[in-house]
Amino acid sequence: MTILPKQPNWWFEDIIIGRTYDFGAALVSEKDIKIFHDLFAPNLPLKPSDDGLEHRGPRAAESHIYALWRQMLFDETRTWPIQRRLTQENLRFYRSCYAGDELFVRLTFMSVEERGEDGGILTAGHEILDKDELLVMSVLTRTLMRKRPK
Repeated sequence: MTILPKQPNWWFEDIIIGRTYDFGAALVSEKDIKIFHDLFAPNLPLKPSDDGLEHRGPRAAESHIYALWRQMLFDETRTWPIQRRLTQENLRFYRSCYAGDELFVRLTFMSVEERGEDGGILTAGHEILDKDELLVMSVLTRTLMRKRPK
């Protein structure tokens, strides 16, 4: 795994296929679970989990985890020269998250497609991991990005 240094912008031509880097930090809080539950997932129980092995806070809805990923992605890429987010594909959830869990994103540059002189399409794999680096969610994205101005 290669961890890339932080930089304010990744222009299209800066992308190196196969490179991976980690970013973001999101706490799944009990307060946010309650708010999300009340607004979007009233069918989920709010009681703490007791699976016989450990006691944990209430479970977050999968759509809550997706929203946390979107916020981390937005925060990380807000200065990138993105023209448009094209697709999100192959969304998968692997593990439940509970109050107190901490998440981050591992992004892998998977492919690039030139689209004229001004930019191209980046396909990236996103893994949302917990603090033990266990896979929680994954998704592929395709993003139209600009090249560095000449």
